Amino acid sequence: MYRGSSNSALDLPSGRICRQKFVVLWIVLLLSGLSPDAGAQTFPEEYQVKAAFLFRFAQFVDWPANVLNTGDSSLKLCIFEDEPRRQEFQSTIEGKSIGSRVIHVRQINQSKEIRSCNILFLSRDEAQRQTAILKSLRGMPVLTVGETDNFLSDGGMIRFHLEADKIRFDINLDGAESSHLKISSRLLLLATSVTQSSTPISGK
Repeated sequence: MYRGSSNSALDLPSGRICRQKFVVLWIVLLLSGLSPDAGAQTFPEEYQVKAAFLFRFAQFVDWPANVLNTGDSSLKLCIFEDEPRRQEFQSTIEGKSIGSRVIHVRQINQSKEIRSCNILFLSRDEAQRQTAILKSLRGMPVLTVGETDNFLSDGGMIRFHLEADKIRFDINLDGAESSHLKISSRLLLLATSVTQSSTPISGK
């Protein structure tokens, strides 16, 4: 049984003067391999932290050997070009290295471009086209991460949610495995819940 950990969230200070410095510090901690909790305040801060989480997710997911092109060292994180928080993603993780690979934030404008992505982030602003996008990706080795309440039931793999002003996440292990992605047990242990064989396993 997979159990979640309290390490999947982090409280941000309420002081307005020092808040930005603390956000930067916690993003550095996330990117450096530590596993602090992450809390949410304003939208820019929230999505900087979510971007750092995406970086950490990529470190604990294995793609099929034939998916990552040996002639291309990039790991492509895709967002739609009308994503209002794209700047937070680009400024936080663009160019960060994972082993021999480098994360590049790619803006896409058509659904047909999605299949060339390694990771796809769908914010709540993509709710109207979310179901169709996730359906088109079934069986494809693209790690999908989103925010809506029905993201996992639509076939998404990792869903962010807020709990007591803290950023937490749930994992649809069935969705990942059906797309030939292997999620490390270390990441599963940090999830609030893991859905496997249509049965949610709560970390609470």
